[in-house]
Amino acid sequence: MAGGLKAAIVGSGPAGMYTAGALNSKCPGCQIDILDKLATPYGLVRAGVAPDHQTTKNVSRAYDKIMENDNVRFVGNLGLGDDISIAMLREIYDVVVLAVGTPKDRTLGIPGEDLEGVFGAQTFVYWYNGHPEFRDAVPHLDITNAIVIGNGNVALDVARVMLRTPKEMAQSDLAEHAGEHIFSSPVRTIRIVGRRGPEHAQFSSKELSELKQMDGAIPYCDASVIPEHFNSGDKKTDKVVNTNLDLLREYSQNVPSGNARKLSLDFYLSPVAILGDDKIEAVRLEKNVIKDGKAVGTGEFVEYPCDLLVTCIGYEMTMLDGLTIEHGKIKNTEGRVDDGLYVVGWAKRGPSGTIGTNRLDSQAVVDRILKDRCDDTSSSKPGPKGLDDYVRENNIQTVSFEDWQKIDMAEKESAAGPSPRRKFVRKRDMLSLIRESNA
Repeated sequence: MAGGLKAAIVGSGPAGMYTAGALNSKCPGCQIDILDKLATPYGLVRAGVAPDHQTTKNVSRAYDKIMENDNVRFVGNLGLGDDISIAMLREIYDVVVLAVGTPKDRTLGIPGEDLEGVFGAQTFVYWYNGHPEFRDAVPHLDITNAIVIGNGNVALDVARVMLRTPKEMAQSDLAEHAGEHIFSSPVRTIRIVGRRGPEHAQFSSKELSELKQMDGAIPYCDASVIPEHFNSGDKKTDKVVNTNLDLLREYSQNVPSGNARKLSLDFYLSPVAILGDDKIEAVRLEKNVIKDGKAVGTGEFVEYPCDLLVTCIGYEMTMLDGLTIEHGKIKNTEGRVDDGLYVVGWAKRGPSGTIGTNRLDSQAVVDRILKDRCDDTSSSKPGPKGLDDYVRENNIQTVSFEDWQKIDMAEKESAAGPSPRRKFVRKRDMLSLIRESNA
């Protein structure tokens, strides 16, 4: 394909960065602008990965390498919809790729979800990770009993982070405001609740095993719900599930004592109502059995006291600039939305897979882009220069990758002890730092 293709990638998380890397490799001479509404790049690597999982965050080093290319730019603090429209981007660039994720928590659809003390996973995780738009989302953790709905790694992250001690989190990048609430919380019991059985849980064995390494909390599971063995015919799946079942059997032997807090892994329960007047006081759950592979209610109910409920049941797409949303994602055909308009990552396929899953997915969409644009011999679109003109005319203070490096350095320099960084959690503070350093 001839060079000169001008592309805008909206979203600098893993899907966007892998798209930029693949496009840069496969389309010599292209110009790539990576746009983000935040002043910081890399999306969920910063705002979604648990703060005590620093090794996972090291993937950002590969993204830094992509940003070293002269034809690739980061343009932060430029929000799609708020600052610029898809239509305008399509006027400026030959190709626009949406890597915007799925920004809305799925709801339970039960009475009481609007009560004080009920949060979606995204809100709660963004809060403790220091996302600027969620700095004040959780006003306090003055609670005794918490329930986390969901049987995936996000549910484990939420519960584990709430139960960690200051010593355990010393090498993390937990946001300072969140640490103040978490470490002073009087929480005694957290339940992680799933509607199906232990063999159906989507926990990774690594994350599940971390629960036994907590200093001040003891994991527990009722032995009567744990099957002796799991066999699906798929060796890889069977190994993961049976490792998890062994871990749960180990946890079933635990007996909380002294001041240790309890993390209970509960199964075969579905929430049917959140109880309370203005704020949550309890959760009513229905006991389930599995019929034809589905969780079916038995008509028998239990109620657990609850001061905080976090739902970790997935995410979905919201309305975006007139695009068609189907089944919680942007309607597309192999990543193609319209002529010159594409989508990658969770916004394309739904919220599934790991960080690495986005790499193959993004490469496939780039191949589709090159196939669609293979007859192009030149570009008449203004590209990066056109964006610069638009930003200047609309008086928008954008953030370059060099600006982000100044923010990054300031965070690292202000870190306490072994912590890798002390995050800025207000966009205005980041922009002030940039203005002062560029003055």
